[in-house]
Amino acid sequence: MPAFPRILRNIRVPMRDGATLATDVYLPDAEGSFPVVLQRTAYYKTHYYAGFPEHGMALVVQDCRGRYDSDGEHRPFIDEANDGADTLDWLAKQPWCNGRVGMFGDSYLAAVQLALAPSGNPMLVALNPRFMAGDCWKHAYYIDGVFSLALTWSWLAFECASRVSQAALMPRFDVPALLRHLPLLTMDEASGHAPVAAYRDAVQHDRYDAYWERVNFRKDMSGYRAPALITGGWYDNYAAETFAMFNTLREQAPTLDLRDSHRLLIGPWTHGMNGVTTLGELDFGEDALRENDHTFQWLNALLKGGTPADVLPAPIRLFVMGLNQWRDEQEWPLARTRYTDFYLRAGGGLSTDTPAAGATPDGYTYDPADPVPTYGGNHSVGPYNPGLYEHALPGPYDQRRTEVRPDVLTYTSEILAEDTEVTGPVVVKLYASSSARDTDFVARLTDVYPDGRSINITEGAIRARFRDDIWGEPKLMQPGEIYAFTIDLQATSNVFKAGHRIRVDVTSSNFPLLNRNLNTGNDPATDTEMQVAEQTIYCDADHPSHVVLPIIP
Repeated sequence: MPAFPRILRNIRVPMRDGATLATDVYLPDAEGSFPVVLQRTAYYKTHYYAGFPEHGMALVVQDCRGRYDSDGEHRPFIDEANDGADTLDWLAKQPWCNGRVGMFGDSYLAAVQLALAPSGNPMLVALNPRFMAGDCWKHAYYIDGVFSLALTWSWLAFECASRVSQAALMPRFDVPALLRHLPLLTMDEASGHAPVAAYRDAVQHDRYDAYWERVNFRKDMSGYRAPALITGGWYDNYAAETFAMFNTLREQAPTLDLRDSHRLLIGPWTHGMNGVTTLGELDFGEDALRENDHTFQWLNALLKGGTPADVLPAPIRLFVMGLNQWRDEQEWPLARTRYTDFYLRAGGGLSTDTPAAGATPDGYTYDPADPVPTYGGNHSVGPYNPGLYEHALPGPYDQRRTEVRPDVLTYTSEILAEDTEVTGPVVVKLYASSSARDTDFVARLTDVYPDGRSINITEGAIRARFRDDIWGEPKLMQPGEIYAFTIDLQATSNVFKAGHRIRVDVTSSNFPLLNRNLNTGNDPATDTEMQVAEQTIYCDADHPSHVVLPIIP
């Protein structure tokens, strides 16, 4: 740590309601006023020193309301717009601030930017929200109607339920047993807490309503006045949200100049950048590390009068897995995409050939008492979730250990004669029926290597009651009736190499990442009854279940 002439610790920054937020300031070893890099965090400000002062920028790190040394009650996301605005007003009065402010940070540190940016404060000249959702109902607390159990429970019950993190306590519990606790509503008490309001609110608001409207950061991004670099990871929980925010920013930009100033960067990461080339069971090569300093490059340029094009010439830079190379693109989805239907064939095939009439459907039994375990995937559980991490590893892993189960159907293509690039949004159109009034369907795209490894690429789920509209009123099923389900597998960029095969897995659980559907159709918050569901997947000409792959020629 270099010596600074001044480190201003635990400054009390006043908010409009009289609360004060604890703030540390790191100044360059020089006289005068400086551009400012601001981080607002729920995870303790002393953990977030970054080397901006060595490069002529002040660094300001603040504990959010109700966290660590700051006053008030922590209500996740709710107060961040006003508190961020009041912090900017305070910065404007500091003699060491030259009036130009940039922000960056992962997860909650990204959410505070998404909350503040629509104010259009002219002091904000650069943003870099990383690894966060724009719509917390679509793909954060819930995933297309399915409660995001591991992430939401661990974060709200062990991170946000007190002024300081209690994540270190998690291994003291029998985590596998705790994750199976019913009813879902009282998992906070089972975790040793008094009722946690934020957790119970999330569980009880099991459909889109005004509660989720408050934390839909991308419903209106027209107030942005600063260029934003949106950073995401292919194996994070928010890959598709990264693109949704980027496209919304461009569509709602008030000027063409601002529209063309926004950037997107997405790499082979989970919930944060990786400092090594390996993730899960894959090594993405040395080029995977090339963009690890993109935040510094972005803020250093924009805070000192440069332009987004000085850092990223094209609007989008993405990492193409399989090729293991970075590539610049102009739009999303890519204009040259050829959307190609690969049909699920009865008995386990996957082909572009139209299915035959009268093909016998496939089936499996889903028992919520014996769910398919999470093993790898596109999500945000990490080492910061001790006791949970080993039960929900993120990233690419060989799925054969789950594919051998009788409640997992696999549909596999013939061996590919040539490299096949899939870059874009991936969707499964599934025709299915169930003996239950409500159930879940989970789909996963995998890359099957010549040695048999089945490496997960991207995945998604749908709660059957939200099959028509995840933002609308839920509708239970009629047992035995065939319905069409659209399963959003987010987005990816992967080259399936010649000699490999493409596979789609279909099942009804991904636990503990997602909560188990108990198949009763009752209130998920309070239900304790389990029913076994008989699931039928249709693959005939009248019910052509298929995956839509964005093929890039």
